[in-house]
Amino acid sequence: MPTVVHHLFSTDEKHVDEIEESILVAASDLIRDKSIESIAIDDILHKTKVSQASFYKIFNSVDGLFKTLARRLTNELISNCLSHIPETPNIVVRVALKSKIALLILAKSPFLSQVLVKAEWPSSNPDHIMYKDIEKDLMQGIKQGHFSDVSPSIGVNIILGCLRGAARDLLEKKQSELYIDQVLCQILISLGVDSKTADLTTKSLTLEIPPLPTKGLLSTIMSLKNQTKID
Repeated sequence: MPTVVHHLFSTDEKHVDEIEESILVAASDLIRDKSIESIAIDDILHKTKVSQASFYKIFNSVDGLFKTLARRLTNELISNCLSHIPETPNIVVRVALKSKIALLILAKSPFLSQVLVKAEWPSSNPDHIMYKDIEKDLMQGIKQGHFSDVSPSIGVNIILGCLRGAARDLLEKKQSELYIDQVLCQILISLGVDSKTADLTTKSLTLEIPPLPTKGLLSTIMSLKNQTKID
């Protein structure tokens, strides 16, 4: 019997979403055995049985596919993390908590970390949900006098740069149990928090990885057991 190929003839939103989801899940599965750089459109079409025309109606390129995958994973990660952040009026503690949860999740799932890092996580796009959330916290911290009075974009990129570097470090080799707290301390100091307060804040955080969603792309990625290192 001939292979069934799924085509996208209409712009029905539900149908488009279903095909997009199937492509993203298939791409996640492909990364288990191949680097992102080596995955070609033929690999994706063979895996999904989606037609090339349908693929290009949703994604402009394979690179665009993986950027979408990274964005979706990041959005799910942020939504899940934010829902488990303890209420606290202390913005310094709040920034540290958010950063620690993200790094704990990445430390637990090297494969998720690999996908996000290779897809340029965290994004420096000012329109990105993560960027906006960090910017909001920074502006509040500056207003309260906890952080240095610098341009929000500078402060946001300090945090993004530290998280990006930490994600790579966690992938490249096993880090000490103190590593994540050291990253958090450096983030706070770079934002203008004095070293003593930064040290006490990071050491006082008692936090476990929150339960992750059982559905969605994040759940799919977290279930994959690929320990491949970044090239």
